[in-house]
Amino acid sequence: MTGQRSVSEQNLSLPAAARPLVVLLGVLIRAERIRSQRWSAPTRTRNLPPNYREIISVDEITQTAAPDNAGANQSSNPPFIRSGHLAAPGFSEHRIYWEEYGSLAGEPVIVMHGGPGAGSHRSLVRFFNPQRYRIILFDQRGCGKSTPSASDDDATAALTDNTTQHLIDDVSALRHELSINGKMHVSGGSWGSTLALAYAIAHPETVQTLILRGVFLCRRADVDYFFQGNAAGFAADPLIMPVPGAYLDFPTAWRRFVDAIPPEDRGDVVKGLAKAFSKPPRNDAERERVVKAAAACIAWEGSASRLNRDENSHGQPNQKYALTAARILVHYMINGGFLGADGEANRDNNYILDHVIRLRDIPVHVVHGRYDRVCPLYQAEALVRALRNAGNNTVNYFITTAGHSSFEPETDTRLRTIVNELPRMTRPETASL
Repeated sequence: MTGQRSVSEQNLSLPAAARPLVVLLGVLIRAERIRSQRWSAPTRTRNLPPNYREIISVDEITQTAAPDNAGANQSSNPPFIRSGHLAAPGFSEHRIYWEEYGSLAGEPVIVMHGGPGAGSHRSLVRFFNPQRYRIILFDQRGCGKSTPSASDDDATAALTDNTTQHLIDDVSALRHELSINGKMHVSGGSWGSTLALAYAIAHPETVQTLILRGVFLCRRADVDYFFQGNAAGFAADPLIMPVPGAYLDFPTAWRRFVDAIPPEDRGDVVKGLAKAFSKPPRNDAERERVVKAAAACIAWEGSASRLNRDENSHGQPNQKYALTAARILVHYMINGGFLGADGEANRDNNYILDHVIRLRDIPVHVVHGRYDRVCPLYQAEALVRALRNAGNNTVNYFITTAGHSSFEPETDTRLRTIVNELPRMTRPETASL
């Protein structure tokens, strides 16, 4: 640029003793410019395999190789590789946001987030040694950074073409885009365990290992345990105990949740919430009612998720997050997780247990908190027994002194141990970049 001299020109006016240092500085600057140009976005895209070019957008940083025998998992700052948006299969408006961490040459593992509707967070990477694993996170349809978003006033687009089968298809498309051609580890907690199981049932040949936390089978009884409780008779007697449920352990948080449900909708709480979210709000008053119902739904789940949670806390979830998570959650719960025959809506489904035979040859690791009140232990117990009865001899089942959250110390430690001790894949798939 005008008015600036090159390092070599500036060097001529310096004392002789200082010139070698300036020359070295010039070499370093030129090297950095070359490195930056080499990794500029157009060059990266041009050199990628053809299937990579179909990715809508990619943000990438360079990665330095680490020794294969590097130490424990790096949870505080996991090595980020890149992120992007993937056009969903078929004629759909959905664009799926994804991120990769760890090592491109590592064993691929895809992580299913919970909710449904909670979105992914980099904290999910913390269980995996970044020198060994290639960790893929993605935001399921309608949530996180995927678009369209269920937080919009009109969430119709976000909930259209949004079923479990669509999510399974998204995982298959993401495998193709990221050149994962062989098997991969599949991990998920809560609703993420449901999706991980459903994916493995659909595509067992692609799954090396299943790592499940807080198993959720998405049957009517499982949903009602958490969302129905004594709501039908709550107005007459808030301490009535007609059936087991999470409400028994968190009476203060439960009262706040039920108070947000109109009395006429308490006979079927999930149906009442579905009605509340069924139409876009037309004015501020309607919008306020929708936000109130969404916030109550998510706050109730948060209050019951940890063993040491203070249920008297009045913290409220972020409004956008509450709308997103609650709408998608209820969309799936009112339809039985779309786990009926051929993906049909069936709140009375028993899909996962009816199809565990397809998981017979997959090593399965289950970690479940004994005091989990969001997804009670009986669900993990039912899954483990069904797997073993189907002839799966590689089921490892761990009950921790914990609640539902993966952040409970004993659950967190057990998951890290499982992942660190998995048998190494003989031929991990790698991406050729």
